[in-house]
Amino acid sequence: MRPIARRRTLVAAALTALTLAAAGTVPAAAAQGDHGGRGGPHRTAYYLALGDSLAAGYQSTPDGGHVVGRGYAQDLARTLGARAGRDRRPFEFTDLGCPGETTGTMAGGGCPYPHSFTGSQLEAAVAYLKAHRKDEVLVTVDIGANDVQRCAAGGSLDLPCALNGIEQVRTGLDRILGELRAAAGPRTRIVGMDLYDPFLAAWVTGDQGKALATASVQLSESLNGVIASVDARHRVPTARVAAAFDTGAFEPTVPLNGQRVPLNVARILQWTNMARGDIHANDTGYRVIADAFLAELPKQYLN
Repeated sequence: MRPIARRRTLVAAALTALTLAAAGTVPAAAAQGDHGGRGGPHRTAYYLALGDSLAAGYQSTPDGGHVVGRGYAQDLARTLGARAGRDRRPFEFTDLGCPGETTGTMAGGGCPYPHSFTGSQLEAAVAYLKAHRKDEVLVTVDIGANDVQRCAAGGSLDLPCALNGIEQVRTGLDRILGELRAAAGPRTRIVGMDLYDPFLAAWVTGDQGKALATASVQLSESLNGVIASVDARHRVPTARVAAAFDTGAFEPTVPLNGQRVPLNVARILQWTNMARGDIHANDTGYRVIADAFLAELPKQYLN
């Protein structure tokens, strides 16, 4: 998703520089020894995060600032790194997520925030996967929010804009997953993600806001349906983030800040920073997203 505050500098993770390991930094010798395709308890496991600002771990802070690198990918890496560590397996995490990325810029280049890779994020990801074709690699992908986000700005929903954005996601994601699949080796797992609906927060602003929130869920369901269908075409499971956020649940109502609001509205106001106008998840929301990804992995994965 694109940050809605002023333009901020992203300290992007370099393709091979950012690593998380449960038992410390992976020794170079160990990493080099893992490219032969052999199994074994000490074989390195790799995690590559791709996408927009959610993948980058962007969130605003109460003082008007922001942080990058505190999101679901980092949560997921900690969990997988700990699992690998229990088996004395090295673990490496690389995050190429770039705030502001659309399906178009991810494939063609032009992410609007500073980033580590030259060319496009997709080109960098393909190069990474080709270099690790014999390795065990998890790839997570979240993309598409920025293709439609602008269509619900200003307190109203621009339907033609939304339909065009959804079609862009259909064609763009198809290209992205097709190229990732072609580059991936037999031990690579790719997991996609559908999206929560930050515009549900408009519900608490009055009647017009309730109308926008209701319409935005319909848009969200259409977008998520496209994401799921494209993922399925490429044999990619979809982390069900929208379901985890109860996106369609206008019932029951629950107490929040002295009033009763629909459950889906409460989830957005509690698990994102929309209370201060930031569409990005907070620490709790990012943990929910990480758990949605974990649910799409085999229970024995890195166990």
